[in-house]
Amino acid sequence: MDIGYPGIESNCPQNMPSKEPRSRREIQLALVFTVMLVAGVLLFCAAFDHPQDFDFAGCYSAGLISREAGTAKVYDVQRQMQVQRSALGRTQLFLYAYPPVHALMFAQLARFRYVTAYIIWGCLDIVLWTLFVCLMRPYAAVPRDPLRYFMLCFLFLPAWAALVLGQNSLILLVLYMLTYICLRHQREYWAGVFLGLGLLKYHLVLPFALILLLRGKWRVIAGFGLAGSMLVALSFWTAGSTGMLAYGHLVLDIASDPGNPAYESFSPRHIMPTVWGLFTALLGRYVPLVWIKILAAMTCAGLVLFTTWRWRREELHRGEDSLAPMFASALTVSLLVTPHLYTYDLTLMLLVMLLMFNS
Repeated sequence: MDIGYPGIESNCPQNMPSKEPRSRREIQLALVFTVMLVAGVLLFCAAFDHPQDFDFAGCYSAGLISREAGTAKVYDVQRQMQVQRSALGRTQLFLYAYPPVHALMFAQLARFRYVTAYIIWGCLDIVLWTLFVCLMRPYAAVPRDPLRYFMLCFLFLPAWAALVLGQNSLILLVLYMLTYICLRHQREYWAGVFLGLGLLKYHLVLPFALILLLRGKWRVIAGFGLAGSMLVALSFWTAGSTGMLAYGHLVLDIASDPGNPAYESFSPRHIMPTVWGLFTALLGRYVPLVWIKILAAMTCAGLVLFTTWRWRREELHRGEDSLAPMFASALTVSLLVTPHLYTYDLTLMLLVMLLMFNS
């Protein structure tokens, strides 16, 4: 019954024209067109935007070294500098400091010319981005309009940074999504496997794994341990003990001597959107660095412990309904407590955003 005032047209939903759902063909065409636009931007960057200046140069040079001298030599800073100068014409070193198994992927790309390898890697990123958008849709009913959903996913700035710079953040985004889907379907072991494969960027995965360990998710940790062991074994097979020691030495040297000119490609902590960055920016001029480290470490430990407690509590009260918001919260905390975080690493916040919209 219309309860509007006399002479005034009611705004009740039944008097408003219903919006017809978009057809499957419209959705498919919109997705194809969007992917083509993204690919067009990639090709434009490859042709006109000096791709030798992108982060991909460090990974490509590591692939060249791995093919020419073996993966054990990848972590020789002087050799990295020499290869980037001779093969890519770079005057400033982009330091490569990923695990040896990561260099194995780029050793295959190094078979091609630099621009060709950059396009191939970019196409792989586009495939992963599209895969995420499609697989995540059943768990992300908001926005309800598929076109708005595409806009939300494909206009996410950190993902664009990862694509254009040639970073691997979209791999980690898909692995975290698969971890969530497996947990949603009670497949905890496989959730751990997918999470463990993300150890390619271990500083973004270990805090999340620690939260699951503190929650006593032993099946997840078992799968995580298996995947991690496989990556370590593959790294030893690729680089040998010499290469693994060289990698460990490089990582420790970066942590102990961040002011080394060879490590300029690593951004200072005070501009990173992390707990470490916050305290360094606020207190760096007034408090000794050692106290900033202690304060940041205590804050990070508190965030991890609080998230663990809150997830356990929410699971007791809300059951499975707690998974989406608490997974998003744990992932956010994992990003906040990591020592290093760049703009493209915030690609993971796309998953956080979709989970919170639909929780």
